[in-house]
Amino acid sequence: MTNCSLDGRTALVSGAGKNIGRAIAVALGEMGACVTCGWAEDEAAAKETASLIVQGEGSANTRQIDLRATSYEELVHEIAGDRGAVDILVHNASVRPRRRIAEVTVAEWDEVHACNLRGPFFLSKAAIEGMRHRGWGRIIFIGGLDAYWGKAQRPHVVATKLGMVGLARALANETARWGITVNTVVPGTMDTIRPHPEWYPDNDEAYRQRTERIPMGRLGSPADVAHACAFLASEQAGYITGQELMVSGGAFPLVRQTSDDYE
Repeated sequence: MTNCSLDGRTALVSGAGKNIGRAIAVALGEMGACVTCGWAEDEAAAKETASLIVQGEGSANTRQIDLRATSYEELVHEIAGDRGAVDILVHNASVRPRRRIAEVTVAEWDEVHACNLRGPFFLSKAAIEGMRHRGWGRIIFIGGLDAYWGKAQRPHVVATKLGMVGLARALANETARWGITVNTVVPGTMDTIRPHPEWYPDNDEAYRQRTERIPMGRLGSPADVAHACAFLASEQAGYITGQELMVSGGAFPLVRQTSDDYE
């Protein structure tokens, strides 16, 4: 069995303060990677994530990352330090403003693209140089099912999420020769901390509506996504690149049949 340890590897996870980002950072830390927990606004949350990794006898630190205006080469150099490279780069951070088409301004369109697509590209570009010299690297984008379904009131977000898939495929094609893999993990409907209490399972009707078209009959957890990312970051996934891994309980591309379909 191929060793799945990440001992000696350096990882950067953007948006690592809570939910999926925190779960990914902790999972990579448990595998032995030295994890930089990126944050944009909530430093305390990122420090809590790093603390969880350290409590598990892992190595972690935090770093503020503004994907819109970061000096990407400098950021990668500082995180890599004497290790020589950021070996694992997970693009989890994104913004998802809800706007009708008529309400989307040029400024907001540009900001969403800067955070969700332009920033991740240039951060990947900066990290790839060190990965190429090491002959090993893992880049993982966190996508969304909205990119495939199309989501009302989020046209700019959907555009970036589907653009992310194309970007990952293009990077994968160009970097595979250097031992670098680039993949996209696509979460389905997740049971995460959300700003709208009506989305939580204790609201029975809302929960039923959100799970009735998921063949597994439940929301996903951040750990479900983290396990997928941990696998793609491992040696065992070294021949997988340019792919989208759906972590959706079968919600895409499958759709649950109604009871009448079985009769």
